[in-house]
Amino acid sequence: MNFFQKLLQKAAPIMSAVQSLFFYVIILSIIGYYGDRKFDTFPFLFMLCLLIGLVFGFYQIYTLVNFKNDD
Repeated sequence: MNFFQKLLQKAAPIMSAVQSLFFYVIILSIIGYYGDRKFDTFPFLFMLCLLIGLVFGFYQIYTLVNFKNDD
């Protein structure tokens, strides 16, 4: 393998975790936004789901980093 392929192989788990963080935040924010529109509680559910998405995403990155440090 050349250098670029080795670099991509090492970066793949981190890219996956960052992608998951992005999708957690986006999907849960959309769910919170539409929940707020339905129940007329605008910033509450949106902010709650956004916070939950951030916690899930950063927890996944945290476990990935700690798993890599155990090797």
